[in-house]
Amino acid sequence: MKILLSLLLLCTSLAWAQPVPPTPFENGKFLTLPDSRDIGRYLAELDALSPKARLVSLGTSAGGRPIEALLMSESPVFLREYAAETDKPTVMIFGSQHGNEPSSAEAIQQLARELVAGEHPALLSRLNLVLVSMANPDGRDLSTRHNANDDNTNIDYVALNAGETRLLVDALHTFDPDVVYDAHESGIWKRVLTREQGWMTDVEAQFDMGNNPNIDGPLRAYTEQRLLPALIERVSDAGLAAVRYRGEITDINQSVARGGLGITNLRNYAAMQGRVSILVENRLDNKDGSYPTPRNIAERVRKQHLSILTMLELVADESERLVSLSRRARQQWQSGTEDGRILWMGVSFDVNRDEPEVTLPLVRFADGHQQQHRFRNHDAIVTREPVRLADAYAVIRERQRMADWLARHHIVFETVREPRELVAERLVIEQLLPQPKARPGVREKVQARVRVEEQSVTLQAGDLLVPMDQSLAPLAALMLDPRSANGLYQESEWRWLQPGEFPVFPVRLP
Repeated sequence: MKILLSLLLLCTSLAWAQPVPPTPFENGKFLTLPDSRDIGRYLAELDALSPKARLVSLGTSAGGRPIEALLMSESPVFLREYAAETDKPTVMIFGSQHGNEPSSAEAIQQLARELVAGEHPALLSRLNLVLVSMANPDGRDLSTRHNANDDNTNIDYVALNAGETRLLVDALHTFDPDVVYDAHESGIWKRVLTREQGWMTDVEAQFDMGNNPNIDGPLRAYTEQRLLPALIERVSDAGLAAVRYRGEITDINQSVARGGLGITNLRNYAAMQGRVSILVENRLDNKDGSYPTPRNIAERVRKQHLSILTMLELVADESERLVSLSRRARQQWQSGTEDGRILWMGVSFDVNRDEPEVTLPLVRFADGHQQQHRFRNHDAIVTREPVRLADAYAVIRERQRMADWLARHHIVFETVREPRELVAERLVIEQLLPQPKARPGVREKVQARVRVEEQSVTLQAGDLLVPMDQSLAPLAALMLDPRSANGLYQESEWRWLQPGEFPVFPVRLP
């Protein structure tokens, strides 16, 4: 009987251990990049091979290409219903938002192949994964940064002009991840820095987090003080020199800071929703260099894979505390101030007076000589215009257009059915101050000087009320308020900033 049982177990094991084919990139000996159709077929093959994988359509790109997520989990309920589990973080990984940064798409496929083959078994027992290998398939196939409509989806998370950005925002709500990981590559060759000044940047892996000061205070503190330093340390210990992201260095005379503070990017947008949000920028080698594979693509994929895998292992180890903080933040936001309800309308970087300069490595383009260069350090976060979160915001202009935009963000709002009298803080724009293009931190083009006048107002039928007792309230307020550096009205399609009374304003509910 024991022999029969052993044979049965062996046969079952052999039957389960189906051979998993290499990724299209691996199958091509790392010499050519597969197009989006090849990648889609491969993900479908992984779906068919494993009961722990499910391929889900998110929608279609501007160029008509499918955008898909491969779910991987040991939980049939998660695969079927996307349901969160109390003791398991859901991790959503986005690859190649910029189509000319392809290595993350290949690294994500490699990770999926390994998980289907039974490697890294602890990960699927401790995490639920949502893998979006190609967030921008148009850019992938066209070898461009943008989509087929020339939209830069990476900085579209306020306006939501691009269909791809709207699909990814929908996916955040569909799968409700605790962790969002956005994988990019950073080119070491820069037009001014390299061509005119003779230097290239020299970094292997840079990590940043959601850093807008309006992110839920406890969640932001945990990510900055514990999770991000631990990730950098682990990646470095694994053999890939990792550092805190210092932003794009394009000129030897510039100042440096960190990743931008604005919520137009996925990193801060997702974090404002109460999610741990991490950015990686792995090294994108100079296209004129000499490498074993085209533009060193095999090595770039290895670095992306190592970064992703290390992040997942860390999240698994931190799961209890991470899940608690992230889900509490999504239920009830609190600011980092004593009041707990304060939003900073103005945010930017300024000189760090405790560390006014930092030393960063550059490589001389002509001969590869490495040298440390000193840069002015402008990574101190400056805030202005503290505003206590209101009961609601009223909208009395272009109401249908605004309703469509709110719905795209999944922000709850009410359409007024009959005249309604409320106490309001009418916002009067007294002055508009154009902002310098080089102002670091945010994409604030115009700063509005605003006077607040408390008065009774009568909302008319068709006006909108956006309540601030919803989970997306702080995100909504930052986008709706004209005083905000992150406001919707900084976008070229929404030029509402004009002197006089503004048509969106806080109101007090009875």
